[in-house]
Amino acid sequence: MILNAHVRPVRTSDHGTMAEETARIRWPRIASDMVDDVKRTIWEEDVLSSMAEEGAGVVRGLEALKDDIVSDMPLTELSGTLNPDVQWFNNYIRSSDKISWLDAPWLFAECYLYRRVHSIFLETNYWKNYDVFERQKKSTFIKSQVAVLELALRYASTGANLEDCDLDPEQQFLLFSEMTQVALWGNATDLSLLTHLSLEELQSLQGRESIRKSQHNIVDNDLQEAWSYLNSAEYLQSGRQVDIVLDNSGFELFTDLVFAAYLLEQKIAKEIRLHVKDFPWFVSDATRSDVEWLLDALKSTEYFPTRAGIDSLHSCLVGLFGSGKIDIISNWFWTTGSSYHEMHERAPALLADLKTRDLVIFKGDLHYRKLTNDALWPYLTSFQEALGPLGNETGLRVLSLRTNKADVCVGLESEQQLEELESACPNGTWVRNGKYAVASFRKND
Repeated sequence: MILNAHVRPVRTSDHGTMAEETARIRWPRIASDMVDDVKRTIWEEDVLSSMAEEGAGVVRGLEALKDDIVSDMPLTELSGTLNPDVQWFNNYIRSSDKISWLDAPWLFAECYLYRRVHSIFLETNYWKNYDVFERQKKSTFIKSQVAVLELALRYASTGANLEDCDLDPEQQFLLFSEMTQVALWGNATDLSLLTHLSLEELQSLQGRESIRKSQHNIVDNDLQEAWSYLNSAEYLQSGRQVDIVLDNSGFELFTDLVFAAYLLEQKIAKEIRLHVKDFPWFVSDATRSDVEWLLDALKSTEYFPTRAGIDSLHSCLVGLFGSGKIDIISNWFWTTGSSYHEMHERAPALLADLKTRDLVIFKGDLHYRKLTNDALWPYLTSFQEALGPLGNETGLRVLSLRTNKADVCVGLESEQQLEELESACPNGTWVRNGKYAVASFRKND
């Protein structure tokens, strides 16, 4: 459901959109990469002949999927009808006019793609729990060693100094803004996007101005409103329970863990739950095993022979997980084709649970698309309106941190701001080139 009847979800047939480019170019490439990964596992890991035979069947299924996409075939029903989520996908397909790969609602088709991949693996004995993206996720994180070390050192330096120094209210907000931006821009290992985290820089006029300038590319910036809420009597007298609905594994997950540690160590939060995906999803999305592997990787001298900053941060994180201050949970709804406008109908228990939390932080582009129904809202639409049912007195307190990599974006303040963005990045490319972002906050009264 969307509140404005004239606003519809973006389709893969919409010319010039990220949706069209993804369907025509990226999906076939992803399918090819999956085929290559399964073949590599069969060849390199000396698997049992029965496993190799099943793997060959998986390859055929993935190759058929790629052929369907390239040939713009109609979306077909999934197998495993006892699964209620599969039933929902199949009912959607049955109730729709002909929808094909290159002419379908982008959000539905993209989620269907990864659900179909999961179904292919579920039909096997040996490959049921195989993560076809694991090799790529691990490799990407290992290649980000320099950025990991740099951020660990910055965090260690700041944290050590904060113990002996009281920050004034402005400095506290600037630190919150900086640390939030660490999580916001976490899908980029180029830390030149960020300012310096040392206390000396933070306290200096130059450092303060640098932090403010770093927010220039946040086109909907509600960090001040979020910070005001976190310092309100309502929040301070609450349990300070914060949920982070994770996006990508790898370096972004690392920045999310650093952000969680900051919130807990500065007593902004007392307990944090990290929501992960139940199975491999959208190539790089974080699962429980990705979180566990990353923590193990941080203590590895093979990956990080230079330990400055890493040891103290790893020890801190292990302690936070061990004490239960950080917990990992999942929910089936995060891997459905539904937008969050349907959460009250499809996952009422999840919504009721999230409403008990004092802040829910949604990370990444896909969650933003689902929060806003992946619809082509006018850019000056308020975040509250685009949230649909979630923006109407649900009691849900939402902070969405997302770099712009899709066609939907709301919350711009004025036509002048839009004109400046279009001048800098013509033809709407600012909504999908990853150089701009949103930090959108909504607290329902």
